[in-house]
Amino acid sequence: MNNTEPLNLSSLKMVQDELVSTIEQSAIRLEQFSTDRNNGELLQECIEGIRQIRGTISLIQLKGLDLFTEELLAHITDITLGEDEKTNKKLEILTASFFILPRYLEYCTQTSRSMAVLLVPHINELRLARKAVPIPESYFYSLDVIKPHRKSIPIPSSIQEDMGTLVRRLRHMFQTGLINVIKDHQVKGSLGMMSRALERLETVCAGTVLGNFWWLCHATLNVMREKNMSVSKTRKLLFGNIEREIKRLQFEGKSVLTRDPDAVLQKELLYLLALSHSTDEKTIAVMMAYAIKSPSYTEAELAREMEFIRGPSANTISSMVSVLTDELHSTKNILERAAQGGAELLSKSPELLETLKKIAEILSVVGLSAPSSSLKQEIEKIANWQRHKSPVTAEELSQVADTLLYVESSIAGLERTNLSDEKLAQINALSRDTVMANNQIAEAEKIVLEEAEAGLVLIKRALTSFAESNYDKGHVRNITGSLDAVRGGMFLLGLPRAAKVIAGCIRFVEEDLLQQELHPAIQHMLETFADAIISLEYYLDSVKLDKNADTSVLQVAEESLQALGFEV
Repeated sequence: MNNTEPLNLSSLKMVQDELVSTIEQSAIRLEQFSTDRNNGELLQECIEGIRQIRGTISLIQLKGLDLFTEELLAHITDITLGEDEKTNKKLEILTASFFILPRYLEYCTQTSRSMAVLLVPHINELRLARKAVPIPESYFYSLDVIKPHRKSIPIPSSIQEDMGTLVRRLRHMFQTGLINVIKDHQVKGSLGMMSRALERLETVCAGTVLGNFWWLCHATLNVMREKNMSVSKTRKLLFGNIEREIKRLQFEGKSVLTRDPDAVLQKELLYLLALSHSTDEKTIAVMMAYAIKSPSYTEAELAREMEFIRGPSANTISSMVSVLTDELHSTKNILERAAQGGAELLSKSPELLETLKKIAEILSVVGLSAPSSSLKQEIEKIANWQRHKSPVTAEELSQVADTLLYVESSIAGLERTNLSDEKLAQINALSRDTVMANNQIAEAEKIVLEEAEAGLVLIKRALTSFAESNYDKGHVRNITGSLDAVRGGMFLLGLPRAAKVIAGCIRFVEEDLLQQELHPAIQHMLETFADAIISLEYYLDSVKLDKNADTSVLQVAEESLQALGFEV
């Protein structure tokens, strides 16, 4: 089973800026309409913006987001002009959707993957607002429900009780637990009662199609109880659907034993079972019988990813990082002056403590507890120096400077990750030396990439001059040196495919461009070679955003070199 959908990252990055701009413009029109409810022109402009967004999403085939934009369009076209209490709620949902749209696009580019399941709650919010049936959690879960292949089926012992009476009693047991679950009262115990009712029904109907269904229901509810899986509104509705199947058995009797239960209901149960990642013997037996595998993510991981989408955007994080970095630079300047001109300068800089306190507080709020605690310790030291005007040694100032460097490195790390609990925990768990080393490595990689890009720009200029000068070799004599430097950079960054492409470029320059006699089709060859260089340039631009960027774009360069007679 494929747990994440195919994502054409290059296509997404090409249209992302325009998409986000259209989303922002539509959101502005919606905000203006909310204060001027009779302005149909503003509403229509917002609708046209959503249509444009939907068209672009369809073009790049971003699974899940296409359905989300369809629901968005259906929702907004249902809004009427004039003051209406119902319109207020509709506008609130639209505003929230305009926040989710760019955040999900950002999620896809940051993680290089698409996970349509993350959009299910937001799609359902739009559907419920227009009284449409919500889509199940398993909507984007790729699975064909099959007839289970059970190794052995327990044969029920003789039942003294009339089947109708027994099923009615078991249904009541299930209902009692369900009512408590709906009220969020004694959920774990109530799930146990519901699970027990299903286990008994499984025994009563053993050897039948319906018996297999109760087997699946029992396993799913049992694992939800054991794993403390959340009981959302959608899952409560699912339990209600199970209760209706019990009702059918109660009133229709044995005629339903061989009837196939609803496939959507079975798929939803199988999805929850797979999501549990349970190692329970019965769970594994059910999953094997239905030939399903657990997704690569757990329910807890899915919840964290959803929280990330609801969290601050990359622009917000970047702005925060920029402000904090500026504040840190000003404090480091004060410490440098104190180191050179005497520690008494610290008492003449009352703003130092206030700035550091503000930074420590922000770090604590965003979850960087370890850097925040370290900084607070240094704040206490500085406050003590200022209060008692005690002498400060160069070594003590150096320790404060080291802490500021550690804090600065931690802050820099925020731009290379998201603010999920997991990522923040990783930053907090790292030692000072590791955090600073990681930051220095990231800065070094950034410099290498910039130098490589600059090298490719020089090469393109040289090729242009070479063509315009009627192929004066003086313009391309140093190209191999520039290419070799870029190739070295690719090795340093751990990008072997790009390095091999550049090696092919070097061979072309040496064996064709710098030869005494140029090929008659030199102009066409230069155009083909330029394609390879541009492909490399585009790839490096992707690597700046994500070191693990898709290398398929390099296929263009490889094919160009192959056309020139140089196999990579």
